[in-house]
Amino acid sequence: MTRTIIRWVLFSGLYSLLALQSFHSRDAWSLSTTLWFPASLLFAVLWLTPVRDWPLWLLTAGLLHIFAGVWIGRPLSLASLFAVFDVVVFPLAVITFRSSAPLLWAPSAQHPIARELAWVSLLILCTFCGSALLSACLLLAGYPVAPLHLLSWALGALTGVLVMLPFLREHSESHLSLRQSLGNRQTLVVIAANAALQLALFLTPLGHLLMGLNSLFIQLTLLLLSVFTLSGRGLGVLLVVQYLIVVLATQQREGIFFALTPAVLPAIWQAQWYLVFSAMLAGCLHQYQRWIRRQQRQAKSTDTLLARFALTGSGILFRLEMSQRTLHWQSNTEVLFPGESQSISTLELLEAHCDEPFMSAFLHWHAGSEEPMFEQVLTVQRLNGQQARCLLAILRIPGEPHLTGGISPFYPSLPHR
Repeated sequence: MTRTIIRWVLFSGLYSLLALQSFHSRDAWSLSTTLWFPASLLFAVLWLTPVRDWPLWLLTAGLLHIFAGVWIGRPLSLASLFAVFDVVVFPLAVITFRSSAPLLWAPSAQHPIARELAWVSLLILCTFCGSALLSACLLLAGYPVAPLHLLSWALGALTGVLVMLPFLREHSESHLSLRQSLGNRQTLVVIAANAALQLALFLTPLGHLLMGLNSLFIQLTLLLLSVFTLSGRGLGVLLVVQYLIVVLATQQREGIFFALTPAVLPAIWQAQWYLVFSAMLAGCLHQYQRWIRRQQRQAKSTDTLLARFALTGSGILFRLEMSQRTLHWQSNTEVLFPGESQSISTLELLEAHCDEPFMSAFLHWHAGSEEPMFEQVLTVQRLNGQQARCLLAILRIPGEPHLTGGISPFYPSLPHR
C-alpha cells in the first residue's frame, strides 16, 4: 500500500509538471497545446501496470489534466473534453498493442520490419481516432476546431508513445534487469555522445553553421548507428533524451527547426514529425537486428545439437516453450512414433512414452544448473510394440525465453519383451 501511495505521488507530481510545461506552446486563440509531454508518462504507466490498477491512473491523469487546463485559463468544459482525450487514447493504444501482438507475431515472424510497421500503423490509427473523437466533441460543444488541430493532437500523442515503445517492449520481453540493460559503459557512452551532439546542434551556433538540414542528417545517422550497440531499453532512453532536447529547444525558439521556420507552432510540428519518423526508423532497424541475432543464436544452437547427434545418428529437433512445456517439432515425428495420429505436444507426454522418468532431472537442470545442455538416454515405447533407445538433448539459447532440443535414436529398434 505504501509503495502504491509513493508511486501515485510521484506520478501526480511529474504529470503536473509535464502538463504545465506543455502548455507553454499552446495556441493563443483556441488554448490548444501543440505537444503533450505527459503522453509518454501515462502510456508507460498503463503499459507497466495491470488493468485492475488502470482506474487509479486514468482518474488521476484526467483530474490533473483538468486542473492544469483550468490553471492556464481554459473553461472547465473545455479542460474536461481535453482530459477525455488522455483517458481514451492511451488505454486504447495499450490494449490494441497487447491484443494485436499475438496475432501479428506468428504470421510475420520472418518479416520483423513489416511487423513493426503494422504495430506502428495501429498506434497511428488509435491516436487519430482519439483525435477525431476529441474534435467531434469540441464541435458538438460549440468550440471552433481547425483541421490542423486534429493533426496536432494526434501528432503530440503519437510522438510521446513512439519514443517510449522500444523501452517498454524490451522491459516486458527481456529477463535482464535494468542495470544489466543500461548499466554497461558502452550504453552510457553512446547515449552521452548522442545527447552531446543534439545539445550542440540545438542549443549552440553549431547547428546554424552546418546549414540547417545537414545537421539533421548528422544527428539521424548517429542515432541509427547507435541502434547496433544498444538494447531496446537503451534505445528507448536515447529516443526520450532526443525527444526532450529537440522539443524543449524548439519550444524555447532555439535549434534547427525554429531556424528553418521562425514560428513556434510550425517549428514544433516539424520537430515532432522528425521525432516520429526517426523513432520509426530506429524501431524497425532495432527489430530487424534482433531478428538477425535471434536467427544466428538459433542456428548456432541447431548446429550444436546436430553435432551432438552426429555421434548417434539423425535426430528430430523441437522448440520447448517452458511456460506450458509445449513442444514444437521442426519435422515429422513419424520416425520416432509411428502410427500415432497426433504428435507428442508436451514434455509430459514425451516422458509418458519413456521407461525412465526424466522430468525431475530436467527441471533441476533448468532451475539452476550451469551446464549449457541437458542430456539423458531414454527408452521410448512405441505403439507398435517396439522400443527405441534414444538420446534426449535440450539446450539453452542465450537471450531467448524458449529452449531448443532434440531426440535421436542411436540403437536399432528392439522388439518389446
